[in-house]
Amino acid sequence: MRSGYEYKVRDTLTAANVDFEYEPIVLEYTSTVRGGSCTECGSRKVGKKRKYTPDFVITRGDCTELIVEAKGRFTSTDRSKMRDVKKAHPHLDIRMLFQNRYGKAKQDCITWCEKFKFDYAFGNEVPSTWL
Repeated sequence: MRSGYEYKVRDTLTAANVDFEYEPIVLEYTSTVRGGSCTECGSRKVGKKRKYTPDFVITRGDCTELIVEAKGRFTSTDRSKMRDVKKAHPHLDIRMLFQNRYGKAKQDCITWCEKFKFDYAFGNEVPSTWL
């Protein structure tokens, strides 16, 4: 479901004449099930197959693709999901675009992105340097 923030990002991409699609692909990934165990081998590391639909896929001038995930809020579930998606698809260029955030929330986003090596920006517009 598209949020108001995603509409703003979409509108700025359209106004900038950027070649993009909204939620055009689905990526599979595996996440760890907390407290789970395998009934066959007893392993405590149990994974569950999941699907992730990126917000925007932008085709840049050099014909490479950039995936942009627009986040108004960045919950612990979002953090786990994005970490697992990147692990499953290390060849993809996935970047985070956060709605303007101030104080501790903004610093938390920056710290997390730097730790897990995601490029990031804040605001309603995809930075021109990404295009």
